[in-house]
Amino acid sequence: MSLDPRNFHQMLVTDTCSVWNLMTVRRLFQSACSARVYFCITPMVLFECLHKPRKITTSAKTELLNRLKLARKNGSFPIHACDLDDLAEITRGAPKGLGSGELSCIAVAYRMMTIGVMTDEKKARRYAETQLNLKVETTPRLYGWLHYHGHLSDADHNEVIAEHEIYEDRPLSKFFQVAYEAALHQRLYG
Repeated sequence: MSLDPRNFHQMLVTDTCSVWNLMTVRRLFQSACSARVYFCITPMVLFECLHKPRKITTSAKTELLNRLKLARKNGSFPIHACDLDDLAEITRGAPKGLGSGELSCIAVAYRMMTIGVMTDEKKARRYAETQLNLKVETTPRLYGWLHYHGHLSDADHNEVIAEHEIYEDRPLSKFFQVAYEAALHQRLYG
């Protein structure tokens, strides 16, 4: 993944992990929405996020569920249907181990070709970029782009990482740091 914080595809079909990564930091999500980044999800991602039975429920997970429900109530994350023929076509060439949410997002982006895929899963990202030539974005790339364009300030950096680490079992902190530094470098040296 090349990290150029100057450019970011602002229309995205977003997979489950990326939805949760966005929900872990209120300031990040609010800044993305203010910057007119459009996130949609597939019915499978909606199921995985809101309806799939969970073995363990913690107060942190409940908070993220509530944040997502509020975001949807406010118009974020509308549903974009995935055609079954597109899903079957994408699945045939996909590497083993990709989830149904990731595959459905890739299928929607593949059909439309004007919308990107937002995934923080390396295997899904590699497949969508190299095999299907899709525009793929990640939460850290979004973070760098928001910093580069002034939607997040330097003062937000430590708070974003701290809040993210509260809610995420496998935090993206080191990737946020790299994205932040790339944004600073581009702003200084362009």
